[in-house]
Amino acid sequence: MPSYKSPTIGILLMLAACTADPDLEGGEDSGSGTGLDPESGGPSSSSSSTTATTGSADETGVPPGSSSSAPEDDTADPSESSGDATTTGEEGCAFDAIEPQSQPSELAPVVSTAEDGALLTRAAGRVRARHELEENFNPFSPRYFEHRSYAFEIRDFVALGESRIEIVYTPQTPPTTYGPTTNFRVFKIYGDGNVFHNNTVLEPGDGGQWIKVIESNAREGRPLEVGDIMEFEFGIFIAGNDPADPDGIEGQTAYYTDTFRYRVGEGGLSARNDDPSGRMGPAQNGILAGDVTIPFIQPEAERHWAFSQMALNVQPEHVQSFLEGRRLFHTDFSTGEHTESGNPAQELHRDKLGPLFNAASCTECHVHNGRGLVPVEGEVLRTTAVKLYEDAEFGDQLQPQEQAVTLETYVTSLVPLDDGTEVELRRPSYSAVSGAFSPRLARQIPGLGLLEAIADTDILANAACDPAALGVSGRAMIVPDPRDGTPRLGRFGWKAEKISLEHQIADALKQDMDVTTELFPDPNAAPELETEELARLVAYVRLLSLPGREHADDPTVMRGEEVFRSTGCILCHRPEAQTGSDHPFVELRDQTIRPYTDLLLHDMGEGLGDPQGGPLAREWRTPPLWGVGRLRDVQEGELRLLHDGRARTFLEAVLWHDGEAAFASAAVRGMAADDRDALVAFLESL
Repeated sequence: MPSYKSPTIGILLMLAACTADPDLEGGEDSGSGTGLDPESGGPSSSSSSTTATTGSADETGVPPGSSSSAPEDDTADPSESSGDATTTGEEGCAFDAIEPQSQPSELAPVVSTAEDGALLTRAAGRVRARHELEENFNPFSPRYFEHRSYAFEIRDFVALGESRIEIVYTPQTPPTTYGPTTNFRVFKIYGDGNVFHNNTVLEPGDGGQWIKVIESNAREGRPLEVGDIMEFEFGIFIAGNDPADPDGIEGQTAYYTDTFRYRVGEGGLSARNDDPSGRMGPAQNGILAGDVTIPFIQPEAERHWAFSQMALNVQPEHVQSFLEGRRLFHTDFSTGEHTESGNPAQELHRDKLGPLFNAASCTECHVHNGRGLVPVEGEVLRTTAVKLYEDAEFGDQLQPQEQAVTLETYVTSLVPLDDGTEVELRRPSYSAVSGAFSPRLARQIPGLGLLEAIADTDILANAACDPAALGVSGRAMIVPDPRDGTPRLGRFGWKAEKISLEHQIADALKQDMDVTTELFPDPNAAPELETEELARLVAYVRLLSLPGREHADDPTVMRGEEVFRSTGCILCHRPEAQTGSDHPFVELRDQTIRPYTDLLLHDMGEGLGDPQGGPLAREWRTPPLWGVGRLRDVQEGELRLLHDGRARTFLEAVLWHDGEAAFASAAVRGMAADDRDALVAFLESL
């Protein structure tokens, strides 16, 4: 396939209007000698100065407090879109309204009330190979993307005074005609593994639907009550289970499903498990992704699947798009093969790769939907992209076929803490690249749909007009829409240079695999990925969720959360956000989430700046912290923090903070060991 380098697109960095958040003003002192100033809401005078320049590393890239020269962190990202970034300094905070990107779809809400007063909950799911507590529950079975999804509706009359719930099940493909009937299990026997009090079958209804009526709480032997948690599963037998079935499907035909937990009389599915047979929780303060949050991953051996699961509240209109999008995410665009065995190849996607590329499939960089692999010394950068600043010859990204960039070594330095502890930091050193460049590691991807659903106005409200007011100066990135050039708010990428997940995904397809779409086409050929296929990839990424926090009520973790807050980390890593009401995916609307980010750019100092400078060299978008406690599970024991994966521990990552975040590294250097350990425990819980 001939290569076409898309033209650069200028990006404007602009300051937006700000409002002080009362929740960030004041706060209890952590006992570490730092805290938020009750007057300004910024770090108190006992911590280091928080302006963008005071306390920053010098031009040699020395991290704050370091005893020797150390590297710059690749957290900075010049241009993640098909275009370069430029900065424009503007006085004042005037900012024109941004045109909304999309209008809400007309889908029914997840929970609603029917004309007869019944509380309706709509949901969907995929087949599972085993029960929730057994191995092979979390992986995706062969051919998961065809004939193997289903929808269901819960009609709840309990709040009306009746002890009655109707389950209406609609499979994508008809069940077996001559084999076992679709069965239904309800109300778990707590402490007895995967066993349920009632194991029965569904009754046939109209239009290919199957129905079950529940009239009592079998676990407690009484009528249903508002507030009960009703667990249930389906046992699925698809056409082809019996050789005499008409229109039988290819492959496996007998499956289990999720163990769904329904909130009786309240509506909606719950991620909380009350059965001690498995991992219990999460507690309410451990819910990170609102109603999108999935239950804890079980069994223990499958915790690496934590970032691979579908939103708990996925809707019937989107479940199949998610599964087909996942198939594309796992497609090798050189061979058309699926990266997991047992799945047929997509011949229409054979030979679409390259010739300029970093990877042949999305999963090469996002293994288990986590972060990219950090190269070893002497290895060519592949899952770490080499972004360029307005390079006339190579465009926005340097692929290995154009010039192989290698990680030559790590330059190390020691940072002394006030209690005598020394922490080794390392800075990657790369082979020569002509011009300014920015190495950037692929990021983990669950939860991105919820970040896309936060209203622009909420993000802009957190942008600081006067850095002296709060001590930090979050700045909004305004980016031209790749479709029509309309200025819009950027929120994705290391430097917030993508306006939407469609923008992010289409850019990654072009830059990392040289696969064209309607957003970034080859002007001399038709797009290689159809509009509908790009939409499926977007649906997949939008609906990837993550589990809640573990150990949220542990005293040490709670102490660490106090330290995190009182030190001032929440000035950028804002704990809570609310999604808007106008996102096209109803699952993502009106959710209270805890992503720990403001989605704004901050000056992080020379130490984390791009190796050879550039217009946005020191500027980085605040990375969300939700899910960081799962990284070791997903990434074979590694964290790979910061934009180039240099930080091996949470402590290393914090000690690299400089520029306007210098107060954070200064605070940690001066902390008592107990406070420092508690802070790390809190981060491990996210």
